[in-house]
Amino acid sequence: MSVGGSMKAKIFKRLNGFFKKRGYIIKEIPAVELMNRFYESFRRISDEAGHEIASLVFSKDRAMQLHAFLSSYFENVENHSKMIVLYRASTDEHLKSYQDVENLFKEHPVKFVQEFNFRDQLISEVSDCDAKKLILYVDDMIFTHKFNYELLKQINPYETCVALSRGRDMTYSYVLSKDLELPELTELENQLLEFSWNEIRGKSDWSYPLGVSGYMFSTREFLAMTKNVTFKAPNSLEGALQPFMPIFKNRKGICTENAVSVCVHANLVQDEADNPFLGEFTIEQLLQKWNEGYQINCSEFYGRPMTITQEQNYSFIPRSR
Repeated sequence: MSVGGSMKAKIFKRLNGFFKKRGYIIKEIPAVELMNRFYESFRRISDEAGHEIASLVFSKDRAMQLHAFLSSYFENVENHSKMIVLYRASTDEHLKSYQDVENLFKEHPVKFVQEFNFRDQLISEVSDCDAKKLILYVDDMIFTHKFNYELLKQINPYETCVALSRGRDMTYSYVLSKDLELPELTELENQLLEFSWNEIRGKSDWSYPLGVSGYMFSTREFLAMTKNVTFKAPNSLEGALQPFMPIFKNRKGICTENAVSVCVHANLVQDEADNPFLGEFTIEQLLQKWNEGYQINCSEFYGRPMTITQEQNYSFIPRSR
């Protein structure tokens, strides 16, 4: 036991002895139970159902993939929200490619923010957001199925964890390199599926309610968490959120019949963690393709299950816009 823990135990023992003589007993509440009690009282006064949604996507040196993500988002998401793009460019050439994408989507509700300090700028952008709910994405995702954001407006994020990257077709994890057992999925009236994050034991994408790839949060709750942890990029952000896991695992999971927003593992660019699955293209090759006037043919991913799209390679077509 630490010095602080020993001192705390002595103080608790003395206080308990003092009150016991007067007919009272102090009961020490475990930290997790205390947090649950706090969140339960907080949730009762913080019903976020019915409110607007904001969306935010992270990108680094992958303007071509960001273009595919945004194209699929505006083509396949009905009643979509404003999209914030927090991007980092490591070279002038990559910066130019992001400026190209920004120009192509200038008629759409997209805000481009060049990243210099990931944590500070993320907190600043989310703090300035008026929406009560926030959905996070990464740039190698593609919306493969039609989806209506209106379905999410009636969901209270203090009661459920929405993951648009989950569905019945999520039967294999490239991150864990293993087949996945599906939890029991219950159909809801609004075309969504409900499940328990606690059903599948051990490491599984179905027991992981805190992530940055298609997860919906309460904006207020997300800010409360991020202001109290340290991180420097999307990967370390996801890791920094994990101490809050005991709270989120007790909420119901919400997904769709087929995952509507899927990570396509065609290439890798990150400084913090390794992914065991690498695709066919380097970021330099994709940048060259972009500079030659091509775009990813994201329509080839539409309507297909995750079992195919996760490992599907890119094909390219002349850039239309």
